[in-house]
Formats: sequence, structure tokens, C-alpha cells
Amino acid sequence: MGCHYDHLAVDWLPDSCIDKELVIEFDASGPGVNGSWPYFDVGNGTEVGGLPGFVPINGTDIDDFAKAGRWYFATREWHILHCMFTWRKQFRARFDAANVEAWNNNEEHIQHCSEYIMRTMRWGLSKDIVDTQILGVDRHPREGKK
Repeated sequence: MGCHYDHLAVDWLPDSCIDKELVIEFDASGPGVNGSWPYFDVGNGTEVGGLPGFVPINGTDIDDFAKAGRWYFATREWHILHCMFTWRKQFRARFDAANVEAWNNNEEHIQHCSEYIMRTMRWGLSKDIVDTQILGVDRHPREGKK
């Protein structure tokens, strides 16, 4: 359908819904080499402290995970920056007539992000915790698709 995987929105979107400049900035805002973000797979199913044993994956592999509809994981820091960059995207869309994907462009998502950031601050949680599950699925129902 001509959509591309947007690493910021974590969704398949048409070009009209992608703020390419912002996505490039987001992709270069991580703690890794050249601002890359760490991403993880659940690995072989082993658990560490009751949580899945995460295995690092290459950031370029997330496109393949998305194509296959596979879930992958990111850090708390990634999640917080996703929220902040999504707010910037919403603000910028007001001035350039760009579309913002419906699942990110609503008060429920803003409330989720606000509460997530406040919990992190209040509880002094580490930004390196892998606690963000990213759904590698298509969020856009098509007509006739069930």
C-alpha cells in the first residue's frame, strides 16, 4: 500500500504521515554509537529475575521485525524520547498540515506518556531498563479485513 515503517511512530505509515526530519533526529538521539538506539528480542525464552532474557538486535533489524509482524523491545529511555518526539510531531503537524497517526494523536496516548515519565522520575527508575514492548503489527485496519 506504499507505506513505510516509521521508527518514531512504530507503525507502517504513508509518506504523508511521516515527519522524515523528526524520524532522522529521533533515530540519532539514542545512547549508542552515532546516537543509535538499542533494541531487543526475547531471545531463547530464558528468564532473568522473572523477566524474559533479552537479546540485543541490530537497529536495522527492527524493519525486518516489523515486516514479519514480530514484537521487539526497547529501553525506558527510548519510550520517554518516543513520547517527547511524538509531542513535537503533534505540534509540528499543526503548521505543516501533516497527518499524525490516530493511535498516537489522542489524549489517551498523551496521558499514558505523562504518567510513564512521572513514574520514572518519582520512583527513580533506570532509563536502561528494557520495559517497552513494541508491537510489530499493522495498526491500520483495511476495508474488508477482519
